Amino acid sequence: MSKYMITAANGALPVRAPRIFPVHEGKGIVVTGGSGGIGAAIVGQLVAEGARVVVADLKLDAAEATADALGGAAKGCFAVAMDVGSETSVADGIAAAIERLGAVDGLVNCAAIVRHSDPLAIPRADWQRQFEINLFGAYEASRLVALHMIDHGIRGAIVSIASEAGKKGHKESLAYSASKAALISMTRMLSEALAPHDINVNCVCPGGVATPMLREVSEAYSGFTGEAAPAIFDKMLSQQLHRHLDPVEVARVVSFLLTDAAMLVRGQAVNADAGETPY
Repeated sequence: MSKYMITAANGALPVRAPRIFPVHEGKGIVVTGGSGGIGAAIVGQLVAEGARVVVADLKLDAAEATADALGGAAKGCFAVAMDVGSETSVADGIAAAIERLGAVDGLVNCAAIVRHSDPLAIPRADWQRQFEINLFGAYEASRLVALHMIDHGIRGAIVSIASEAGKKGHKESLAYSASKAALISMTRMLSEALAPHDINVNCVCPGGVATPMLREVSEAYSGFTGEAAPAIFDKMLSQQLHRHLDPVEVARVVSFLLTDAAMLVRGQAVNADAGETPY
């Protein structure tokens, strides 16, 4: 092995632990899907960096557990129930978030679902549900938060969690891939629409992050290939890192895009997949 190669004993590059600074001190930020794998990591990162955060999730008990684990209201972390597939629920959830935070400076659209099917036998209901949550819900939350920012003269930021599937696509999750591609396109258009109000809009495209959703993917692929799901999961590694991506690594990218330092990164689908997607 070259003396210039610095790796862990198993060949994997370690998850780094950079210093944390209060870059979001005084800000109020809403995270949808905030109790999921990536969502919870984003909430934790933002709270550690000084933000007050609303954890919005379909299951209120899960949102409350995430908020409580981070210190709850005493630390400026609140829970709100929100079904992003429901226009009414999104409106109620954003209103509740504004009430708790006083003002919203940032939004992270992290709520998502994936359903796997034969690409020539996708039920229409699966198309509808994935687009309702992955795209329509993200739009509705973004629209309402943007209107709040505009009304109050807030120079904010919106970040959505897309996916490398939105760029490369996967035939076993055709509808999901299409919904994420649409989210990437929506990001581009919203960036242009909100630029006059000094609201920055971007999205992040993670790869194989070690989350419960990735295990669901491996189980679905097992149904197609016959290979055991744990074996498939173990193969879904970054070729460069030789490991799964850690949710906190995605959270750090999201955090940067919410800061003023990201002013020149606008309308972009930023790859956070350890080099897997070339464009």
